[in-house]
Amino acid sequence: MRKIAISLATVLLRALYALCRLLPQRQRIVCISRQSDSAPVDFQLIKDYCERRDPAWEVIILPKQLRNPTTYLLEMIRQVYYIATSRTVVLDSYCIVVSLLHDRIRVPVIQIWHSLGNMKRFGYTAFGTDEGHSEATARLMHMHEGYDAIATSSLSFADEFAAAFNTDKSKLFEAPLPRVDLLLDEQYRTRQREAILTAHPQLRGRETIVYCPTFRKQPAANEAEAAAALINAVDFDRFNFVYKPHPVSKQVIDDPRVITIPSGQFDALFVADVIISDYSTVIYEAGLLGIPVYLYAYDWDTYREKRGLTIDFENGVPALFTGNPNEIIKAIENKEFDAAAYRAFENANVTLPKNVSCTETLCEAVIRAAMSRKKNA
Repeated sequence: MRKIAISLATVLLRALYALCRLLPQRQRIVCISRQSDSAPVDFQLIKDYCERRDPAWEVIILPKQLRNPTTYLLEMIRQVYYIATSRTVVLDSYCIVVSLLHDRIRVPVIQIWHSLGNMKRFGYTAFGTDEGHSEATARLMHMHEGYDAIATSSLSFADEFAAAFNTDKSKLFEAPLPRVDLLLDEQYRTRQREAILTAHPQLRGRETIVYCPTFRKQPAANEAEAAAALINAVDFDRFNFVYKPHPVSKQVIDDPRVITIPSGQFDALFVADVIISDYSTVIYEAGLLGIPVYLYAYDWDTYREKRGLTIDFENGVPALFTGNPNEIIKAIENKEFDAAAYRAFENANVTLPKNVSCTETLCEAVIRAAMSRKKNA
């Protein structure tokens, strides 16, 4: 039944795409995301750069999470129209329309993915894990097919990235996400920090610990207890405790001592003096900010079985890795963190371009691809 439904959807999408192709193309880039219902910051930066550029390129951003399959069908129709009438397509996540039309799309499709660095198996390398997709469904849906190029923050993990997308390494190119520019911009960081402190004045006067755990498709059985134990270990006379939930996580920390700053207007990382995470690529963003990182691995024994990993968290990340919250808070109080070792780890996972911004590097690569295909179309 599933195979029939997917085949029918493919036929209908192909018919709609063929019809939309009769419409004129515009000098436009369409950016599609399933990560949120608002424009991701990476796409906003792409739009700002391309529309200021001379000659300028129009950029349309289509963000929409798949919560309701029925309403998402309307979004898929919009996606088909913009794919057919734009010069190139940029994705930061899996896109159903692109995958089902993988062999029909006449313009370049560039996948920039949504996370920095590399640490977890995903896509084709996550088959057979509790956190991964069904292999049968993924192959029926042609998951991650149809990409002309894939951006990565470092070619040091090219093998793992190519395997995850089930593609050849020749399609990969080095270009960290545009938001890296914001993390490196001292003035932007200062403005963001002050904006957060203005919105949450109770954070002034003490160092701030920001807790940002990764998303778990299946929450750990001890998730709530582990969060409570961590919070209870904090000396609130010395520290603030901010919870930064993953954009698609449903975990809620209901404690009056904790300030929750969800993704949106503010990024809690900019107010952090210390970051506690677990298995999240946010640790690379913390490295760019130069903030000490501590890893709270309260469900390590079960998580590593559910979710295949590509780095050795216990030995390969130069940060305290423990399931004991008291050890973490003690290390924070004593400022036990090897900044030099962490910087070397960061450099191996995020290769910054020389003399140009990350945004310019990526945007110019996208535009070159669009112009090349335009000449050959």
